[in-house]
Amino acid sequence: MTIGVSLSTMALAQAPVDSIVARDTITDARFELPQEYVDNLEKNLEDWYLLNYTVYEPKKSRKHHDVNYPDSVYRQRLSDMETIIDMPYNQIVRNCIDRYMRNVNNSLSAILGRSTRFMPIFEQALEEAGLPLELKYLAVVESALRPDATSRVGAAGLWQFMAPTGRMYNLEVSSLVDERRDPYKSSAAAARYLKDLYDMFDDWHLALAAYNCGPGKVARCLRATGKKDFWDIYYMLPSETRMYVPLFIAANYAMTYYGEHNIEPVLPVKPLTVDSVTVSHRLYFEHISKVMDIPMEALKELNPQYRCDIIPASSAKSYSLTLPSQQAFAFVVMQDSIIAFAKKEMEAQGITEDDFTSEPTPIYHKVRSGETLSKIARKYNTTVKNIKKWSGIKSDRLRVGQRVIVGWSNGSYVNPKSSTTKSKTTKAQSTPSYHKVRKGETLTTIAQRYGTTVKKLKNANNLKSDHISVGQRLVIP
Repeated sequence: MTIGVSLSTMALAQAPVDSIVARDTITDARFELPQEYVDNLEKNLEDWYLLNYTVYEPKKSRKHHDVNYPDSVYRQRLSDMETIIDMPYNQIVRNCIDRYMRNVNNSLSAILGRSTRFMPIFEQALEEAGLPLELKYLAVVESALRPDATSRVGAAGLWQFMAPTGRMYNLEVSSLVDERRDPYKSSAAAARYLKDLYDMFDDWHLALAAYNCGPGKVARCLRATGKKDFWDIYYMLPSETRMYVPLFIAANYAMTYYGEHNIEPVLPVKPLTVDSVTVSHRLYFEHISKVMDIPMEALKELNPQYRCDIIPASSAKSYSLTLPSQQAFAFVVMQDSIIAFAKKEMEAQGITEDDFTSEPTPIYHKVRSGETLSKIARKYNTTVKNIKKWSGIKSDRLRVGQRVIVGWSNGSYVNPKSSTTKSKTTKAQSTPSYHKVRKGETLTTIAQRYGTTVKKLKNANNLKSDHISVGQRLVIP
């Protein structure tokens, strides 16, 4: 439900159109949008929500929109917007508006399509915090309304929280759960953070700049200049922060006046109504998907906070699971069946009840010279996509010495080969030990785990081929 704001209670902060101050005349010859912002705006737009709940057509002709108006029109439109936060117009803002309105790869059309899902969540969080509702468009700048957005420095989610800041506002960030990606919890946290920043600076432009680069940097710039306005410290701020406020103003313009630029939003063809249910037992998405016949893509899209498709709930700590409303009711009825099915599946893979209920810990690999994500993924019998998701990395580029997560210690994935493990194993095993084959394992990964070779494994078990079966017991030489 969209929550409005009574205009009678608004203190509209727009300056008169003919008021000429620094914010109106400022220019930037080095104008350049942050690369991550461009990437978020233009990346693959074919997500689950757009493809299943809207009339989005990915193969439709992608036209650029170059509708231009005189400066006076842009200035007047911004002045006419009923906002509490000041929306000045200058050439920097104009450049940012132009970037949105080109609608490259239908980027703005897709953002408008996603907005029907996320804006009600944002508005509720802002309304409860008593903040201006136009702040909802800050998430457009931060993530292009993608919960899976991750920056090069590790900021994540719709509101791009860094992990320490997220934890400061009670967002759980662990190996299995990252609530920075939870649309509801992260929106509430963002509202609290923005409120704290405004209380600190008593100016929304400065508060927004502080959201981007940190309040300490903004405070130092203000002290150094003796000024109290964002536009007066513009050139002292980091290049990304300089663009931040202009992009926020441009996002408000774009989300309001897209029709005047002949841009059509991706419209929903059916409503996505969801409910949250409480989970008090550890569950895997794959088991929920199989029992309830819900696509894995839907579970991941609606619950992006679960990094490994695992809900690590227990009797001591419950978690929420968001589902389409009809399936949410069915989940309550079928939860015991899902738990029973999960236990049966795990046991078939050789995973004990202790494995199933214990907290998995990440297995790390230290990148060596010449290694690529593909090579590492093959070594640990996983995928590049998994490694990037678990490790919170966006690029395929790796640096020597970097640590990436390649699996988990709960038996679902093997441990990396270790010289320490090998020496302990070979010395200790005077009598045969056994390994029960689990889903996804190969002779290669088992050999790596126990510090032996495929050839020795085959000889010890009289194997003529590399084929092994789930549940098969192998002698470890």
